[in-house]
Amino acid sequence: MSPQSTREIEPLITIYSGLSAAEAARLDALVSRRRLDPGAYLLHQHTPARSVFMIQEGMLMLERSSSTGRRQVMAFSHPGNYIGITHRAHYEFTVSALTAAVVQEIPLKPFLTMQDESPRLKENVRSIGGNILAHTLDQVFALGQKKAHERVCFLLRQLSERQAGASARRIELVMTRQDIADYLGLTIETVSRAFGKLKREGIIDIFSAHTVEILNMDTVEELALAD
Repeated sequence: MSPQSTREIEPLITIYSGLSAAEAARLDALVSRRRLDPGAYLLHQHTPARSVFMIQEGMLMLERSSSTGRRQVMAFSHPGNYIGITHRAHYEFTVSALTAAVVQEIPLKPFLTMQDESPRLKENVRSIGGNILAHTLDQVFALGQKKAHERVCFLLRQLSERQAGASARRIELVMTRQDIADYLGLTIETVSRAFGKLKREGIIDIFSAHTVEILNMDTVEELALAD
């Protein structure tokens, strides 16, 4: 049996988890919604941190650029993910929409005030921050220790986990090969060779530049493990 079917899924922690009805209503009053077209920017690196965002629909990409212009894709974010939870004055990344997206926006100052007055909300934010850190550590390990085809499996596993049921094996790659390369710390040519290796070994099938099917989930799981 595939680990995908037996993996214990942790309950999703949201900023609303465990809040009283009054606290949830107060938080709702702060929330507004923004729609983004594919390619549109939600925020830019080095701009003042004024809001926290929760993705409601679509996929967004977080990237960071160095002073020399080199780019690192930090994350591909999905519905339920939070962006902008920070204690710094400026955002340290740029966020753009890979697909049409809807995000919920909460102004940062009243959000921080409410955290000070609601221990449960503060604990939720702490837990979400811990999950973000755990994801970052997994990515750092994958970039530092794994071979190219293992890094691709790391990404496929992440994307698969965001999809339910049978569709978890058929992955739509809405990002470009350059985005994938900049996420995994590889060149485009190396990414292409890694996909080709996985196909030749019968681990995946490739239907187009943007559609991949996982044929052997056990092997993808094993190659992707961050330990």
